[in-house]
Amino acid sequence: LNTDVDYAPSHQQIAARALKNHCLALLADTASETARQLVMQQYDAQHNMTDVMAALTIAAHGDDAMTGERLLADFAERWKAMPLVMDKWFSVQATSPQPGALTRIEALRAHPAFSLTNPNRVRALIGAMVMANPVTFHRSDGAGYRLLADTVIELNSLNPQIAARLLRQMSRWRRYDSSRQSLMKTELERVAAVPDLS
Repeated sequence: LNTDVDYAPSHQQIAARALKNHCLALLADTASETARQLVMQQYDAQHNMTDVMAALTIAAHGDDAMTGERLLADFAERWKAMPLVMDKWFSVQATSPQPGALTRIEALRAHPAFSLTNPNRVRALIGAMVMANPVTFHRSDGAGYRLLADTVIELNSLNPQIAARLLRQMSRWRRYDSSRQSLMKTELERVAAVPDLS
């Protein structure tokens, strides 16, 4: 399904890229060396951002940590001057289903390119975890809920609109099992107790 045809935002090319990238993700699940090479080749070709992001996501979300780290480092170096592209870099890591995702997200909050005063960056990291990474956000120990509450408390005086939007995910706390309900309610009460809450 690879092609050297010049990129165009046509329906036919969009569909072909979607099919190709879905097949590549399925192949990568085999954890074969051939699949790893295909992911690397697609990333290294830098043919278009759709294919680059697909390869980066497959590598960063997969079990081959070395390949994922290599591509994440390369992507950050290539695109560090482009804030909107770097938002994608943050989101890819925030949506990883790997067990260490929460630790990585916490570390990324200290990254020089991250700032709570940048709404896009907050949505790219914290919002992506909350909206698109249920494995991490709904951890049984409540650490995902704590990270969200901590962020919302910090954002309260900086950008209350973003804080409120992020917190909306926990407004559905009654839909979950009793353990998660309790954990979410605890964090919501902690947020509600903040002095001068917006």
